Amino acid sequence: MGKRTRRGRRRDRRERARALNWRSLPDILLHPQGTDVPVWKYFVPVLVLAFAARAAIALYSDFLLHADELYQILEQGHRLAFGNGLVPWEYFYGVRPLLLPLVIAGMLMVFDVFGLGQPVWYVDGVKLLFCAISLLIPAGMYFFARQHFGETSGRIALLVGAFWYELVGFAHKPLAEFVATGLLLVALAVCMRPSSDKIRTKIWLLAFLPVLLAALRIQYAPIAFMLLGLFFLRTEKKMAFGMVVVASVIVVGVFDAVTWSGELFHSYISYFRYQNTYQTLVASNITNHPGYQYLIWLAIASVGLGLLCVVLALRDVRRYGFLLALLVALLILHSVPGHKEYRYIFLTIPLCLMIGADILAQFAMRASRKSLCAAVVFVVVSVGGILERLPYQDRMYLAFFGQKSHKVGFIDKQNLVIDAWPHLFDAYRYLAQAPDVVGVWQLGIPYVSTPGYYYLHQKVPFYDHETGMEHIGTNLNKILASVSHIVSLQDNSIPAYVLEKKFGPVRIYCREQKDLAVRQWEHYTPVFGEDLAQVMLRANSDARPFPPNAGIRFVDEDRRF
Repeated sequence: MGKRTRRGRRRDRRERARALNWRSLPDILLHPQGTDVPVWKYFVPVLVLAFAARAAIALYSDFLLHADELYQILEQGHRLAFGNGLVPWEYFYGVRPLLLPLVIAGMLMVFDVFGLGQPVWYVDGVKLLFCAISLLIPAGMYFFARQHFGETSGRIALLVGAFWYELVGFAHKPLAEFVATGLLLVALAVCMRPSSDKIRTKIWLLAFLPVLLAALRIQYAPIAFMLLGLFFLRTEKKMAFGMVVVASVIVVGVFDAVTWSGELFHSYISYFRYQNTYQTLVASNITNHPGYQYLIWLAIASVGLGLLCVVLALRDVRRYGFLLALLVALLILHSVPGHKEYRYIFLTIPLCLMIGADILAQFAMRASRKSLCAAVVFVVVSVGGILERLPYQDRMYLAFFGQKSHKVGFIDKQNLVIDAWPHLFDAYRYLAQAPDVVGVWQLGIPYVSTPGYYYLHQKVPFYDHETGMEHIGTNLNKILASVSHIVSLQDNSIPAYVLEKKFGPVRIYCREQKDLAVRQWEHYTPVFGEDLAQVMLRANSDARPFPPNAGIRFVDEDRRF
């Protein structure tokens, strides 16, 4: 009997293996529930509350998760919209796509059309627009989870996606990883919809969204390929789907060529061309982390809840296999390089939360007391995160509310500068509207640590500490003829300048004689990264040389001081 039983089991396994083929793979991975339950009546109210929570954080505080969000994205959008702004080396050589900066530029131009083209309006306006975009994450979590796990899991996923502290606190950030996360969740939600629902729209979305995901952040390209393969197997219109994918890729390549006035896929080719050389030559300046670093960060950020969800999911790989596969792929892709930043794996947060939502739903069906305890733990951790009370949270990112912050794992700045950031933003907002501002010198810190032209806005010469020392120096006559206002983080005694305004540790000094002219620049687009010029030239001998003196040229070069 035992032998026959074993033979029967082997025969059953063989029959199941024959039944499993590439056509059935999508249903095995996604196991759609086919629910016809109407959308939860509280779906819109939950999103409204989610937006309110996000807007409260965005409008209350000015903090940087990473300096890139300011000078690599917002500053570039300002430059494209208004003509003044920093040009980092990546944008000088076209190593980054211009997609997000152009979106920012479009937002700023719309604000300007309505008379709101000043930092006092557009800074918060852009934040709120990105808060609205971030709602794609909880919405996508709901529609995917309700079809993947069931309606109860979908509702819980909506709630946790709406109010998890990281999704709330970072919602207004314009970083590519955060926008791409929303696109991926939308793609998953569309994929789970019945194939009869607006088939043409569905094909376009399933083909275009993964391509756009990779276009925003090329490191997500393997994830995009996985999704495209799954969607291809799931759709009944494979030929149409393939044609739309090809068309979408061509559109991205042409868009990149037009925006950079170069070859097809200019920024992506440049990225791969320069990456190896860049990593090799500046390896000593890059913070390298061990391969398991992301697991540590995930554990710290969620007080272990994220990893606990993954461990519990391993007990039912068939049910959670698809989300686990995305998690593992994402972690492996980003764990191999030595340089790691927590924001790179932001996508793992909603994936873990969806697993946790279904586990909580399972608890609710089996034991209401366990589900209540789990819900309380989630609320406590999320509220603790927003209030900055989680253990070791200050090692992950800056304080949400602009309070005293410590060194962050992936930001290498002096604590003095980090603590002064909220006050610097206030100071530059003031300068944007202050009269008699015809030139600004920021003492003590480099350009990438300043609010830049995005907050200053005015088309006037703007020097950071280094370029100021190079072009102005310590000669009083030259200082008077170069800048009307000096910003410093320390008390200074500057002849012919008086303290005009103080914001925390930030001091703004202005000239006593206000009617003096200053020497003007030819273009208000200084460049940054001259030390990396040799890296670019070594990677590509045809690359144009980097302009000296931060690219600053004066209208009257012959003027003497």
